Amino acid sequence: MHNQSKEFNVIGKNVIREEGVGKVTGLGKYAIDLEMPRMLWAKIKRSTRPHAKIINIDITRAKKLAGVHAVLVDKDCPQTLFGFGCYDEPLLARGKVRYIGEPVAAVAAESEAIAEQACDLIEIDYEDLPAVFDVHEAFGTNPPVIVHEEQAKYRRVPIGPVQYDPKHPNAFGYYRIRTGDVDKGFGEADVVLEKTYSNAMMAHATMERHNSVSQWDADGNVTVWSSSQAAYPLLNQISEALDIPHSRIRVIIPKYVGGGFGGKIEMKAEGLCAVLSRAADHRPIKIIYTREESLCWAGVQHPFEMKIKSGVKKDGTIVSCEMFVLVNGGAYAQHGFLVTRQASYGPLGSYRFPNFKLDNYVVYTNNPPGVAYRGFGNTQIHFALESHIDELAHAIGMDTYEIRRKNVLVEGEINAAGEIQHSVAGSELLDEIKSGLERHGPLKRGEGPWRRGRGIAFANKDSVAPSASSAIVKVHNDETVEVRHSAGNIGQGSSTTLIQIAAEFFKVKPERVKTAEVDTWVTPYDQLTGSSRITFAAGNAVLMACQDVKNQILEMAAEVMQAAPDELDLADMRVFVKSNPNRFMAVRELFRTVFFTGSFLPKGGELLGKATFTVPSSKIDPETGHAADDGMRKIFSFCTRAAQAVEVAVNIETGQVKLEKIAIANDVGKAINPMSCEGQMHAALSMGLGQALSEEFQLNEGGISNADFSSYRFLTAKDAPPNDFVSTHIVEIPQFDGPYQAKGFSEATVSPTAPAIANAIFDAVGVRIRHMPMTPERVLRALDEIHLKQKD
Repeated sequence: MHNQSKEFNVIGKNVIREEGVGKVTGLGKYAIDLEMPRMLWAKIKRSTRPHAKIINIDITRAKKLAGVHAVLVDKDCPQTLFGFGCYDEPLLARGKVRYIGEPVAAVAAESEAIAEQACDLIEIDYEDLPAVFDVHEAFGTNPPVIVHEEQAKYRRVPIGPVQYDPKHPNAFGYYRIRTGDVDKGFGEADVVLEKTYSNAMMAHATMERHNSVSQWDADGNVTVWSSSQAAYPLLNQISEALDIPHSRIRVIIPKYVGGGFGGKIEMKAEGLCAVLSRAADHRPIKIIYTREESLCWAGVQHPFEMKIKSGVKKDGTIVSCEMFVLVNGGAYAQHGFLVTRQASYGPLGSYRFPNFKLDNYVVYTNNPPGVAYRGFGNTQIHFALESHIDELAHAIGMDTYEIRRKNVLVEGEINAAGEIQHSVAGSELLDEIKSGLERHGPLKRGEGPWRRGRGIAFANKDSVAPSASSAIVKVHNDETVEVRHSAGNIGQGSSTTLIQIAAEFFKVKPERVKTAEVDTWVTPYDQLTGSSRITFAAGNAVLMACQDVKNQILEMAAEVMQAAPDELDLADMRVFVKSNPNRFMAVRELFRTVFFTGSFLPKGGELLGKATFTVPSSKIDPETGHAADDGMRKIFSFCTRAAQAVEVAVNIETGQVKLEKIAIANDVGKAINPMSCEGQMHAALSMGLGQALSEEFQLNEGGISNADFSSYRFLTAKDAPPNDFVSTHIVEIPQFDGPYQAKGFSEATVSPTAPAIANAIFDAVGVRIRHMPMTPERVLRALDEIHLKQKD
């Protein structure tokens, strides 16, 4: 447990979440709750084919249906392409469909029921085309299908090596890293091990389904309300898709968003709703995805296949590592190129590799598109790496803790991509999880069908760079502090973190600080709520904006108090003379009143502090993936690490796996709100447990057969260990450039769960499962294979 700090007034304290009362009382309103006068409802007609030419779309009957106000197909939309780094996607299918579920037509009507009925009346004639679903088949130099024939012409954000290679016409993203000589390293190794690991396609499964309302005004501006986790990226994508300037677009995200996990970064139906609104006499248009649409067609987690070959000395020193990764990107690029890049660096944030080689391709198929998922590919890459590290340890007869201690990167070390490691925990995390699990006593292996084992895993998550966050801090005439930012709170408690940062700066109680609703006409730029960046990036911006408004207050007070600004200080909204604290004035006294018309400032208009915090990155060599030796050696904003130790029980008759005990340790920099940190650890446990044991889409020729909560295999609270057997360990390694030395950590805490469980299964029953989820069927199959080998 974390001991609350006495050093600060607010930082390190368990402050109640800003949105807590609204959630428990039901007064908090989500975008999905929004209704407006004269509002119409939208529905989308989606493809039933994985790959087909569109021969004809007959909307005649749909348009004649009473209550229908607009029916759109591609020719009615701007003829643009949008994307997130690779611009390849139209608002509605153009010429052909590339996956089951792709939007083909859209309807606006007086009710959801009428809109759905109109969609049923739309008739589409297809000419089926061959489809490709297997990533190896799609990656080939002569694939049976080219999913995007025009890929070479697509606009792209330049990142890393050349992203399109006509030798692999379905690969739309590529990243490589080169360090040393891997073949030489393998020659120096005592043991060389080569294995392949993979994961299934998964859903984000946010409780609040994707939804949006769009409306145009008389001045030609469009306002979009959304449950997005990225207001400014959404604004930018709407601008590109509709070909209108940013100044004409207003994006509003309510204070209450029912989850994101990376699945609400990109534009979904927001742009389409805006086009429908314009076609329906500028009436507001609302769309709420069905559970099937939100689970399957709003973006999924990317399936990875990861081949790892490593060489290790008998003393546990890893001397060489080679990785080849194929990412099934689905039918459109969306976040695939960035997931590929982020995942490529994942192994290098944990361990030293004197010789390292990686090739990572993300490939178009006719599956649903993959998007960012909590960890940006790190959950997949660390499942493979941490399973592999365990296999190396067993191959040389070494303790699994000790092989990690032997190879973990330490403070100030330069990793295999040339980046300096700053403010990172290593052995501290391993010590915490070891003691956390051992407090339950020695492992009892068990008899009969249930066998027990223990396993550990270590992981990291780098936060994206370049990075930028802006903030505005207003001090009102009643001395309330208002923080305006666009780093949306999607359930993780980030607004409370920013409140605590501002409250600590002004030495006021958190109750005197509030945040504004995200509104791009009011709140300034933020890159996105993602990549564990809000505490660090937005937190620094808020601190800088607080300092800016404090300087204004001291300047104004100096005139009144007849003192120089540098002779003054501010605490609890009192300006005082440093040398004589009893000589002070209240900030509210800076305001003036005119009769009964309210108050104003004599000059300056408002007490308004503004700031932007940016993190640059070093130039990256596209051939090696290395950071330039420019004094920074920076590829990412910061690195956070996590470790977990678990005890599982495996039923050798049914294949069932139960997580019985777990110790979770995270490197957080400084815990601004320890209770919120522990909440994130518990929440990540449930997500990691589902990834490990049950969650996967059942795919057949591009179609998903378990597209609802009754058939998609979620785990629930009863599947997690009792709280007495869950220990959380906050490790505070000060982040040298973080606000109050803090940083984000929540993504990293998801990654160790699945590999720790895989390693514990091996410890329990001697079978190695290299594909997640590790379902009872897969465990039984592996046990049967061992029995057959033993008989032979």
